[in-house]
Amino acid sequence: MAEPNRNLSPAEVFSANLAFLRQKEESLRALARIQTEEAVRAALPSLSSPPTPDECAELFASMGGDDFALFCAAVSRICSPLSGDTASPPNSAPEENVRIAYLQNAFSDQAYRIFSAGLAGPEQAAAVYFPGFREVAEEVYSGRATHAILPVASSEDGPVLSFRRLIGRYDLKITAAADIPLDDERTMRFALLRRRLPPPPYTASWLELSAVPTDEMSAGALLSACERFGAVLVSAGSHPAGPEEDRNVLDLTFDLRGADSFALYLFLEGSHVRYETVGSYELL
Repeated sequence: MAEPNRNLSPAEVFSANLAFLRQKEESLRALARIQTEEAVRAALPSLSSPPTPDECAELFASMGGDDFALFCAAVSRICSPLSGDTASPPNSAPEENVRIAYLQNAFSDQAYRIFSAGLAGPEQAAAVYFPGFREVAEEVYSGRATHAILPVASSEDGPVLSFRRLIGRYDLKITAAADIPLDDERTMRFALLRRRLPPPPYTASWLELSAVPTDEMSAGALLSACERFGAVLVSAGSHPAGPEEDRNVLDLTFDLRGADSFALYLFLEGSHVRYETVGSYELL
């Protein structure tokens, strides 16, 4: 606490004490970072390169720590496989036998041209048309098509929940997105979907998660940890988890362009958050 001074007003004393407490808190955080990094460096010979989430969780438990987010950030600073890398757009490597299913109209045709150019080039991709959105999703789920195109959000009304439910029902993943103008003011976001995403850690600019808060990991704790890694929350929604659960599923979209993606991956997997990756993609 700052020393009392008869020449200071009560407000000035309060401000001085507050500044002292802030400086003390910053010093304690810096000391915790240094100690955590020393522990990680000492354990490096016994870890994989880069460390797995399970290894991080076991090491953290053996240390008796109380801030797993801080620990994951320290591991990432020392061991990150992404150090010096820049995120490359997904689908940058050409694919063979690309079949893209969608319900044809002028707007989805525009989305197709954008997505097919990124996947294999318009001359190599094949469009397959269907009369309904359910048939489009089924075509990818069954493996008869490699990709599907569905509208997922409107600039005017936000996420289109019926399509979000369709994506979840067929367990499809967003691998790219594009905003298509509908008129002078409105746009519709179309998503390119497939059955699987590349394995994490995440290298794309945008990440979509569905997460269920638990007693061990509340919604606030999850969002706070993501923020500490530099992930910027772009949108958040929720829907019921199901008839047998009294919790809601959080639908979260993050901007990862300035984030420590490897630390985020270690935290989500190592802390056993109830989550599913819905999309990891670039906005084309």
